[in-house]
Amino acid sequence: MRVNISGQWQPFRADVAPYMVEPTDMTASRRFRGLVFAGPSQSGKTMMLQTVACHAIMSDPGRIALFQMTRDAAALMEREKIGPMIYNSPDIRARLASGRGADTIFQKLFTGGAHLTLDWPTPEKLASTTVRILLATDFDRPAWGNGVIGDGDPYTQMRARTRTFLSRGMVVIESSPGAPIKDENWRPQTPHDCPPVAYGVLSLYPGGTRGRWYVPCPCCGAMFEMTFARLVYPDSADPVEAGEAARMRCPHCRDTFGHELKRELNASGQWLHEATPDESGEIRLVTVDRPELRRTDLLSYWLDGASAAFSTWAELVTAYRQAEAHFDATGDEEKLRATVSTGQAQPYLPRSASSEMEITLQGLKDKAQDVKSQKGVAPSWARYLTVSVDVQGTYFSVGVTAWGEGGRHQPIDRFEINTPPAGAPGADGRTLKPFEVAEDWQVLVGLEDRIWPIEGGEWGLKAVSLAVDMHGGGATTDNAYRFYRARRKAGRGKRWYLTRGHGGLHHVDRVWLRAPERASGKRKVASDIKILNMATDRLKDVVAASVRLLDDGQNYCHIPGWMEAGHLTEFTAERRTAKGWEKRPGMVRNESLDHLVQARAQHIILGAERIDWTSPNRHWAILSADNEFSVPLSLAEADRPDRTDQQPQDRSATEHKSRGRFGFSARKGKWL
Repeated sequence: MRVNISGQWQPFRADVAPYMVEPTDMTASRRFRGLVFAGPSQSGKTMMLQTVACHAIMSDPGRIALFQMTRDAAALMEREKIGPMIYNSPDIRARLASGRGADTIFQKLFTGGAHLTLDWPTPEKLASTTVRILLATDFDRPAWGNGVIGDGDPYTQMRARTRTFLSRGMVVIESSPGAPIKDENWRPQTPHDCPPVAYGVLSLYPGGTRGRWYVPCPCCGAMFEMTFARLVYPDSADPVEAGEAARMRCPHCRDTFGHELKRELNASGQWLHEATPDESGEIRLVTVDRPELRRTDLLSYWLDGASAAFSTWAELVTAYRQAEAHFDATGDEEKLRATVSTGQAQPYLPRSASSEMEITLQGLKDKAQDVKSQKGVAPSWARYLTVSVDVQGTYFSVGVTAWGEGGRHQPIDRFEINTPPAGAPGADGRTLKPFEVAEDWQVLVGLEDRIWPIEGGEWGLKAVSLAVDMHGGGATTDNAYRFYRARRKAGRGKRWYLTRGHGGLHHVDRVWLRAPERASGKRKVASDIKILNMATDRLKDVVAASVRLLDDGQNYCHIPGWMEAGHLTEFTAERRTAKGWEKRPGMVRNESLDHLVQARAQHIILGAERIDWTSPNRHWAILSADNEFSVPLSLAEADRPDRTDQQPQDRSATEHKSRGRFGFSARKGKWL
């Protein structure tokens, strides 16, 4: 086999990643029926699958099926890895058969009887394929069904596909750990025990031989496992500096050494597996050829990212510190999860899923005691406002959020609109019907120019953006489209967003603007409207982290004292599980949580996370006369939130400025 090294096709060398030698060799074992390998990206684990396939082609012909995540991923792998590897390896290419169908994207036939197919996990393929060697890559990705495909788990179905080949059948699975830890209180019970996860490669690992990679310490000679947890580095504010100073600490002699020794140590390393407990119950570590090896027909290997041949300790530490900084600034865990899973090859415990991050009613009440602000009044540190609208059968639930520097925020108002506007069909004597009557949506127009005063100031703020949930019963979506088009025609469309939530933790982006891709039923595609799509589970992680913060700072959420117990209870209506957020039994209303999710989505799509507060580059984030959303309270008296005797007037800040009726006095430091 030839491999591409910096653009040059050269003979494969096993000494580059010596930890892959034993797992690759053991795929030809007659003693075991399966092999799983958990490791980081850039470790050579995918190359193991190619090596196994090439061995079958050259020395042990048979049917080999290589499963990628999806059909497109399988085609890409053939185009970028399998195809070029075959064509640039003279011995293997010489075995490639000729004729129709012998060399296609998803099938390769070779003289001698080897038959390689590239597949992807579907119930049909896993149920009908009969192969001698079944290879699977990226086993923890969502395409593998999070542990369930068709009638069962994919590993069991793959084992069934090789059963007719008896001891010659083999299932080989490789992946970086992607499934989250289920139990935050877990403690290892054996030397190589694994945290419990619901699916993926580490859900299979405990049932195997539980192998780990050990190297000799250059200081004391004792064998130990190089892990990210054993790296020591200064608590520097600069992630790059911390990475450059990273050193590995031996758990035996406590001495440290640098990354320059890693390749030499790997060359002297070996896999140690758990043995069957002896009479005293002790579990020793042994090599794979020992008779006392753990009794199982599954080989399992787990390589920590610190041992990977193609990544440095500096890269691992820098990426982790940068991900921590990103989490502190935004509350988003995705970068942190990625560097732990793919870089360190460790299962990730979502911080929002831990008991410490659980939102409790008492915790909210305790936090609310510290904020004595008046309902409908923004705090003195407020720089801009967002409005969130949740659509219900007989009312609109409205939440207003004030935002300050560094993501600091606070709910400042909460009310329901349940009276239809004048002129709506049958308006007299009925309640609002957003699901049915399109004209009822006109009650939202007044929110555009409603003004919320700032505490201790002589001026107020309008909302920079307003978001409305477009999902609901009946004709809710059609009514939302109609309302948005009307606001766009009136020249106000840039401030309004129609929102759509998407569950699950697999989304790459937290928010994205996109027109609907296809029709729903008889409804035409609204290609002229870009929907604000929200990865709701990821956003709820951010909201939960912000609400739970106790120290004022980045991303801190203030809970105002005016919020009623019912409003606070709505924050606890859902709980975080390994698969995402779900409603608690018996909980119905969750508007408080939904309002902050919509507010966070607006905060992100506006680019507020990227504001440099030493020199803000958003005009709506600067309290000056140039901010079109700032209005003197003397002109806003009629629009006060506590004035229930009249509807907000349609009067914009631009109109006031054109009349020369107000301005900011630098000398007096206030609005005139």
